[in-house]
Amino acid sequence: AALPGPSPADWAQAPLEPAVRAVLVGFDEHFSYAKLCQALRYLLRGGPDCLLVGTNRDHRLPLEGGTAIPGTGCLVKAVETAAQREAFIIGKPNRYMFDCVVSEFNIDPARTIMVGDRLDTDILMGNSCGLTTLLTLTGVTTLDEVKGHQESDCPARQSLVPDYYVDSIADLLPALGD
Repeated sequence: AALPGPSPADWAQAPLEPAVRAVLVGFDEHFSYAKLCQALRYLLRGGPDCLLVGTNRDHRLPLEGGTAIPGTGCLVKAVETAAQREAFIIGKPNRYMFDCVVSEFNIDPARTIMVGDRLDTDILMGNSCGLTTLLTLTGVTTLDEVKGHQESDCPARQSLVPDYYVDSIADLLPALGD
């Protein structure tokens, strides 16, 4: 999306698609001020009847070598801030996605393991869905963080504690061969 003219008045007058009833914010390497303006205009036009949906709140995505890039949560936060309302998150840690999978497939939560590298999304969702949880320490979470949550008396912090952890996802390969 490009800004439709040189001034904010032009941006606020560009035509909108009449059928749009939701704004979905996901990973977008081409996110721009123009897209932010357009999202806000749809949300203002539709009011509470126009859904604001986000795919996830991951604030950064880890890369090899300890570097990272901004995650989708940064884009969701930008639209939430502009719209002054909170998005419904369909991805982790919300159980919505898990409930959709369970409704389509015969999944027994007691025999399912959630593997992930984030406490606040992967492990929280797994724990809230009654799954066994396995943290890999190759992402943004450290073992010291886990220990801090484990030693806390706060139920919200306890819900971030995994059942198991491994240093690397590669540690699981021998078990998969059995």
